[in-house]
Amino acid sequence: MFSFNEIGQVLRFSLFGGSHQKTIGGELSNFPSEVVFDNLFLEQEIDRRRPLKHGTPRKEEDKVIFEKEIAKGEFIPSHIRFYIENKNIDTNSYEKAQGFFRPSHADYVYYKKYSDLTLKYKDEASGRITLPMVVAGALCKMFLRKYNILIEAKVEYTGKEEYLEQEDSIGGKIICRVRNMMVGLGEPIFYKVQSLLAQYMMSLPSAVSFEMGDGVKRTLYSGSEDLDNWTEDNIEKSPYFKTITNHCGGVNAGISNGNDMVFLVGFHPVHTLEKEMKMIDRKGKTEYIRFGGRHDKAHIFRLPVVVEALTAMVITDLILMDSKKSIL
Repeated sequence: MFSFNEIGQVLRFSLFGGSHQKTIGGELSNFPSEVVFDNLFLEQEIDRRRPLKHGTPRKEEDKVIFEKEIAKGEFIPSHIRFYIENKNIDTNSYEKAQGFFRPSHADYVYYKKYSDLTLKYKDEASGRITLPMVVAGALCKMFLRKYNILIEAKVEYTGKEEYLEQEDSIGGKIICRVRNMMVGLGEPIFYKVQSLLAQYMMSLPSAVSFEMGDGVKRTLYSGSEDLDNWTEDNIEKSPYFKTITNHCGGVNAGISNGNDMVFLVGFHPVHTLEKEMKMIDRKGKTEYIRFGGRHDKAHIFRLPVVVEALTAMVITDLILMDSKKSIL
């Protein structure tokens, strides 16, 4: 079981299992009522995460098994526990490099934190932990249909693809846009929309940056340039007042303002390479070792659906927080 493996305020999500264990899975608590299960949509979301372009050669069936079976058209229960079997495990490369720490990996810090190498396959740092996230996110997207909220993420840019021909890997940046956002989600201090999104996104393996709206470019704007000025066609009964620009990414003071919510997440390249890497052992001796294994060279192409999934979880949780507040 992962340490501190749960997230969410009302909608709680937790992970269990791992990439090199028999199963990996997740658990959702306090899921909203009367949401119809769409098994075909769930399968489509999982397929979007599969390795295609420059992906790992590891092939898994990725069939989701719910502990309490949910049939198509049935309501999703408030408590959901599910798992996916790992049928194509190969730990040979890890065994070969046992006793060594790879550069820029979890190996060394895990060893220092836990004092041994029992977590030798570093399942918490594996990209496979994103699979249960996609499952939970797909269920949340089924809930968000009620509000016509659409979440669309895509690759904004990647590293130089020429590196892929040199036994190397690339990262990149994902842009995510949420359409038909309602006004008023988020809390003014510690539960701002952007602070929750950043927490979820920066929990992903290899995530290195989070930017809301125009992001760091706003640090170079003047105050007048950074204003999202009102348009002239707003009327009192509009769902929200429109603005000419959207530098803020649809959030003011931590609360959604009705504009499209837009943010970017940057990811560093996968650090397990096909070529030799300089590793170090517990005594400080370095050695060049070809680790091998089955790792993505360009995982960025698999990440849009993962970013969408976590976004769906954040928005669902914020809606439930608002509902709970109104009841209190």
